[in-house]
Amino acid sequence: MQSLINIENVSVTRAGRVLAGPLSLRIERGEHIAVTGANGSGKTTLLRLLRGEYLPDSGGKRVYDFGDGPQHSVLGLRQRIALVSADQQDFYLLHAARAEGRSVVLSGFFDTPLLYEKASAEQEAAADAIIDLLGIEGLVRSEMGALSTGQVRKLLIARALVTRPDVLLLDECLEGLDAVSRIEILALLEKAGELSTLVCAVHRVDDMPECVEQVVVLEGGRIVSEASRDEGLDSLREIVPEVFACDLPPRVETGNFDYILRMENVSVVVDGTRILHSMDWEVLPGENWVVVGENGAGKSTLLKLVTSELAPYADDGGAGKISRLGGMTMDEARPLIGVVSPALQASYARELGWEVTALETVLSGYRGSVGMLDEPTSEELLGAQEWLELVGLGQFGERMLRRMSYGQQRRVFLARAMAGQPELLLLDEPLSGLDTVSRMMMREIMQKLAEGGTPMILVTHHVEDWIPAMNRVLYLEEGQRKFVGNRDEFAVLQEKSTG
Repeated sequence: MQSLINIENVSVTRAGRVLAGPLSLRIERGEHIAVTGANGSGKTTLLRLLRGEYLPDSGGKRVYDFGDGPQHSVLGLRQRIALVSADQQDFYLLHAARAEGRSVVLSGFFDTPLLYEKASAEQEAAADAIIDLLGIEGLVRSEMGALSTGQVRKLLIARALVTRPDVLLLDECLEGLDAVSRIEILALLEKAGELSTLVCAVHRVDDMPECVEQVVVLEGGRIVSEASRDEGLDSLREIVPEVFACDLPPRVETGNFDYILRMENVSVVVDGTRILHSMDWEVLPGENWVVVGENGAGKSTLLKLVTSELAPYADDGGAGKISRLGGMTMDEARPLIGVVSPALQASYARELGWEVTALETVLSGYRGSVGMLDEPTSEELLGAQEWLELVGLGQFGERMLRRMSYGQQRRVFLARAMAGQPELLLLDEPLSGLDTVSRMMMREIMQKLAEGGTPMILVTHHVEDWIPAMNRVLYLEEGQRKFVGNRDEFAVLQEKSTG
């Protein structure tokens, strides 16, 4: 077999901290690899090292050979090593929301996030072929900011595949996708595996393409094992008993509301496209809701209405009405609503450039703000540190967010949402990017919070992320309510539709 990329005894150090290494690994043509490991173990660093985005420390060796002879530099090879990552998705959300889907796909030919020059006829034809293969013709004329997480992911995968790269690096590329989209993307990756050599960073069993035969396990920035596919799947399925046994801080009762949330005839229109249609919905005390539906159904939009990031659209009959926490104003309700969402996480990159510590991020949850607006009290400092301990990041309080892995950042934002003891907790794919143990830990924390009386609204594509306390279901389809009712009733409906 031909070694496309060969790294030997390579380490990566940034700002005096070793991110990974020493590492030794060969990427052989046609031998697809999955990379697993806990949050912060070095998976993303390894992928960026392979792509040439990180320079190795002196003393190690990194060699590329795609058939034209070996070379130590990635110069001229970037289009032959494609990457799909969460960071890419954040870029478009933060900086290029008006970019058209087709131009994003075409930008893959130039290894730039946006299209800065005219594509050739051959490139246009190649883009058409990939767009047709993915079945995303309906997305390419839309702006990135108007698309769901899953829809943007499809465009980014098309962008990566458009050059038919020798190596395709996938950093948790299936997170945030609905069941149908996951099946479609996995089928596409099987086809991509016939054209490119895949290196996939994964946390979930279902995210590993069938063509992967080798699993590399990272721990503390080093490769601790190289296993067969079956052995690697067993490690992802491993059940860790009693991963979380601590008691949560006692909940202080601050409100006794007749209702938690009420929407009446609410619609949302973005760039001329109707995302939600005449929504009526009520969340009452004692209810914990799961909001489900395919990518683009309007789930995240629904949560943005609750946080006032979006306003109801004014139809001929007037704008709909949203009431929160028994009728509080938004200014009153904001610090009492805990939020975990990709949009909030991205806002810390946009407004603060990640130049904020984990502890400061958790503290901002007491104000419902992006960043700290004033000095915290001693009680808030103790509470924020306690929540970092509860999510397994007690030793990372003074670490900058930009120096943490995506999964570690997600745990910080979970702690931020819960630290202020919210009267309503909004969770938009809260467990995406988390390793197996972290997901188990966070599910148990969520369950304990719900048992303690914290109302929740959870958006997720993974049934295994539902906690027992979730007792109500809202199913959306193309922006409209298709089911509102009890969890048991929804289960019966699902059985009938699949049986």
